[in-house]
Amino acid sequence: PGRRGGVAMSLLVEGVALTPSGRPVLAPEELELRMIEGVDVEFGDKRAGNMRGGLQGREADKYVAGVALVTSHRLIWLDQARAPGTEGLSCSVHLSRVIEAAPVPLKMFGSRTRRLRLALRRGIVGPSDAGGALVLAFRGENPDAFTAAVADALAKKTWLAEPPPSSTR
Repeated sequence: PGRRGGVAMSLLVEGVALTPSGRPVLAPEELELRMIEGVDVEFGDKRAGNMRGGLQGREADKYVAGVALVTSHRLIWLDQARAPGTEGLSCSVHLSRVIEAAPVPLKMFGSRTRRLRLALRRGIVGPSDAGGALVLAFRGENPDAFTAAVADALAKKTWLAEPPPSSTR
C-alpha cells in the first residue's frame, strides 16, 4: 500500500514564491483573509498508512513552527526557519483540492493542541501525489477565527469565478 509502480506515494504540496520581504506572492485576484503564527503542518494519515508529505523531494512527516495564511484561493504555510532570501519549506495547497475540512476532536487525556484536518484530492501535484490528510496543528493562539476563515473561503469558492490561468483572454 502507498506505492504505485514502484514509486513511493506521499501527499505532495506546491511551493510558494515569496517577495524579498518574505511575504507570499499572490495572484492579482487573490485576497489574504487570515494569518496565524505557531502552526505545524502534519502530513499523512495513520489509518491510511501514508505518513509523509510536503514538497517533492523534501517530504517529511511534518513541517514545524510556521505561519499559516488562508487566502481566497489557497492555504499557505510560511517556513519561519528558512534562510533569508529563500523559500525554505514554504508551501501551499489550492483550496479547490480540499474535499473536506474539520477540526480534530480533542481527546480527554491527549494533547491540548488544536488541529484542523483537511482531506485533499490526489494526483494534483504529480503522478506520485497520493493526496490524503493534511493537518494544521495550532501551537499558538486560538485558531477559531482562522478555521472560520478557511471554512468561509471553501464555501465561497472564489477561484471558480476566475478564468483558469492557462486560458487566453
